[in-house]
Amino acid sequence: MSKIKLILDADPGIDDSLALLLAGVSPEFEIMAVTIVSGNIEVHQAACNAKSVMKMIGREDVPIYKGCALPLKRNYVDATDTHGKDGIGEVYFFKEDISIHPSAVDVIPQYLRKHPNEIIIAALGPLTNLATIIQHDPQVLRLAKEIVIMGGSVNVCGNCSPVAEYNFWCDPHAAKIFFDAHLPNVTLVPLDVTYKILFTPNMREMVRQFKSPLSKFVTDITGFYVDFHWSQERTLGCVINDPLVVGYLLDRSILSLKKGHIQIETEGIAMGESVVDFRETDIEWLSLIAQSVDERKFFRLFLSRLFNSHQKEIDLMIEKRMI
Repeated sequence: MSKIKLILDADPGIDDSLALLLAGVSPEFEIMAVTIVSGNIEVHQAACNAKSVMKMIGREDVPIYKGCALPLKRNYVDATDTHGKDGIGEVYFFKEDISIHPSAVDVIPQYLRKHPNEIIIAALGPLTNLATIIQHDPQVLRLAKEIVIMGGSVNVCGNCSPVAEYNFWCDPHAAKIFFDAHLPNVTLVPLDVTYKILFTPNMREMVRQFKSPLSKFVTDITGFYVDFHWSQERTLGCVINDPLVVGYLLDRSILSLKKGHIQIETEGIAMGESVVDFRETDIEWLSLIAQSVDERKFFRLFLSRLFNSHQKEIDLMIEKRMI
């Protein structure tokens, strides 16, 4: 069976780093590149984090390319209050030598032209890189087999405003350009489902008990995230949004989807809002929007892939309903 050709466009980020780990250890993927955009942390530190995370699991073969450093129009506001000053919990502060050439906005079209209709793009950060590509060539992203986006909030409150999720709020003009391009085969994974992907204290303690370098890393970087969730919303544990996209690409039964028309607001109190029209229509360029998630199936997959040498313990904890 041929592997899934994958480009991860990300802004690591605690949950982005977990998504990179899940993709990197999953043999179903042929990871063509990890492309970086400013979001949770500025683009250079995000690239350092990505390179270090992939090195941790022996995936130095995966090329890392830096992309856009600033949103298209609005001032850049990072998410270091959520992710820490280094983007991954203020524990590691990775430093890596990351070349600025070629740029992610040049590399992605090159891969798509070389492998038309074969590559899936998982967009886990602001859509600045993809919008910039559209501005340069409105047609080239149509060569992607599929584009799956973590972003937006549909029927739940946002995490940056009453209506906006961070990725779209950080660069709303990029999100608008992307969805106004009416690309085929786009799937949106919004906060409506990612809010349910709660890495609980029991899960985190189990991972800590595995006492491996990878389990230590996961425990370390999520500590800041846990403290943030408690201080902001009195949640025990932390929501890990981005790995859900990777999990869905591995097992499509994890999410249920519904077609809708997505529009993005760019001004005022609604800046970054993803407005979705689910009414019946014959418009061909509708996107798929995730409606519900099987969180137990996701976490079984996530934990088993990252810590496969501890499968018996994971199964036992699931059987005991401790995770």
